[in-house]
Amino acid sequence: MRKRKRLTILIIVIIAAVVVLGVSLATGIGGSTDKGSASEETTDDISGIVSDDNGTSLDGSDASGSSGSGSNASENSGSESSGSGSSGTESSGGSNTEKGQFITGDSITTMGFPYTDESEGITIETLYSYSGYYLEDGSEDEISEVAMLEVTNTSENVIEYGTIRLTADGEALQFHVSLIPAGATVLVMEADKKSCSESADCSYNGSEIAYITAFDMCEDLVRVENDGSGAITVTNISGAEIPVLRLFYKNQMETGEYVGGITYNVKLEDLAAGESQTVYPSHFDPEYGVVLMVRTYDAE
Repeated sequence: MRKRKRLTILIIVIIAAVVVLGVSLATGIGGSTDKGSASEETTDDISGIVSDDNGTSLDGSDASGSSGSGSNASENSGSESSGSGSSGTESSGGSNTEKGQFITGDSITTMGFPYTDESEGITIETLYSYSGYYLEDGSEDEISEVAMLEVTNTSENVIEYGTIRLTADGEALQFHVSLIPAGATVLVMEADKKSCSESADCSYNGSEIAYITAFDMCEDLVRVENDGSGAITVTNISGAEIPVLRLFYKNQMETGEYVGGITYNVKLEDLAAGESQTVYPSHFDPEYGVVLMVRTYDAE
């Protein structure tokens, strides 16, 4: 309960803390692992690696020793798993204008935004300075004036993972994104918590984006239900046992933008045919959390 209250506070802090940067352009601006039936993990890595006890990648293979340009982090947080035949444990600035629930600065389109990289299928809407809780490594550390991008996936496919690179006053910045639907917008914080001054000259250094055609919810195998309380119930309708299943999810703003380039996932194990298991992912917002993808695996 305390963790879910913190998540709500975190989102409120984001609402209050975003202040747009007045950036001039040089060349254009171009979780946790729980010990039980379910566990929560995070990923924001350019290589698409999801870090957990076994170093499991998105395709379920062993990724121990693999690395990318981003960081993988875990946070000890609680979830509960229950269902017929299963047992679970619980562990517990500037001039601003409103944009739905959140605050954005005055438009700076005349200074180079938005900037579209057609070859990579992204548009950088604007650049912010953000103070509040840091999301990109799952730590929720308090930060001040960290650079944050608002980025839209302008392609017709899902961004599976990627990195966007900028330079501000000679300082290299990078922003990792993952699981962004076609046409969706995300607010992503700088990967190394670097700041960017209001007078910075900023240039676009390119992006590396990997795509998948669409999200797979495995609707022929499982039924996923979100009751709005923060609980997610998964029912096995396949007729056979599912050894391992992962739910990949993100949180949204009231106006639809995704918060954080990071993607969380929660793992369920030994889901028998006809069985239901209920999990309470610690990062999942009851009102604005969205399960984007489901994947099943033959083994952990």
